[in-house]
Amino acid sequence: MPQKRDISAPILQKQVLWENGENGIAAYFVYGLLVTEKGNVLVASEGRIHDGTDDGAHHIVVRRSTDMAKSFSDSEIVVESVAGQSWANPTLMQDRNTGAVFLFYALNSNNSHSRVFFIRSDDDGASWLPPTEVTELFADNPHGWTFHLPGPGHGIQTTGGRLLVPIWHRKRISHAPLARAYGVNCIFSDDGGITWKVGGDTPVGELNESQLVEREDGSLLLIGRTYSMENSSWQAKVYSTDGGETWSSELEYDHGLTGRVCDIGLIRKSFQPNVILVSQPSDVKRRAELIIRMSADDGRSWPIQRILQTGPSTYSDLAVLPDGTVLCLYGHGQGDLKNMPAAVSLARFNTAWLTEESKAH
Repeated sequence: MPQKRDISAPILQKQVLWENGENGIAAYFVYGLLVTEKGNVLVASEGRIHDGTDDGAHHIVVRRSTDMAKSFSDSEIVVESVAGQSWANPTLMQDRNTGAVFLFYALNSNNSHSRVFFIRSDDDGASWLPPTEVTELFADNPHGWTFHLPGPGHGIQTTGGRLLVPIWHRKRISHAPLARAYGVNCIFSDDGGITWKVGGDTPVGELNESQLVEREDGSLLLIGRTYSMENSSWQAKVYSTDGGETWSSELEYDHGLTGRVCDIGLIRKSFQPNVILVSQPSDVKRRAELIIRMSADDGRSWPIQRILQTGPSTYSDLAVLPDGTVLCLYGHGQGDLKNMPAAVSLARFNTAWLTEESKAH
């Protein structure tokens, strides 16, 4: 999907896509976002049916836009919770060669064990084929991991055509927190998603919910949430020069990505060399003040930043439209359920909006 240059006048538009309680769902939380090669937009969320618990009954729900995110279809349950099943962590991606869209997700069993699946769409998300399970890829891991969750958010396809989806892992929840051996690897496919393999592990200890970009030189940059109390206000990053088959041996804590421990959005603007964007709650004491940060040096520094949403804000994901403007899907507001947002919105903005505040100063 060729991308045009960003529109020069500042743009910031927002629309609410889900609110707690609608469609009989208590809360919408944990998100995925994709702009397809045709320019259609898919947004995904857990539909937490009864309460805000991580292992409660969850559907996976999707809305779809065919007009550049101006309007969306009704919310559709694409993975249905039966008898209390807890479906989790929607993570979207597309193979640009075949047009196939993939939605990865997991079945959470009591926050201790999980199974990983994907469904595939050959019509840009209008319909979905039956699920495929890939949990066996992690059966022989040497760390005692029993819990595996994709993303959340989106996977990527490299310029060479490899599909990659970050998966984070840990031991069962009954272990003490620092003994859970948190870690991340990527599953990848070199044949358009027909077969999948598992790549190398990042350093084990605290990295979990993560997102991925390809840098200008072809290397991969993975940025993720950290667990330890000492480093939980910072995101950490690792690098791969072989398509995710191995990663740098130590985590690099990024003090430019400071905020309350939380999943982030991460995207590369491919028509602007070395430009990478991050969305995250910037308040270190609570999940609030959702900020957009921009790097013009492939994620080495983040000198440009602007608040997108004041007040309580949570998970987010980013994507780029064909005209170069950026979409951010995020939860915000304080709902009636503990730690759950009141609503989920989609913002559209451009580089001029992001930089105009800094120019004014």
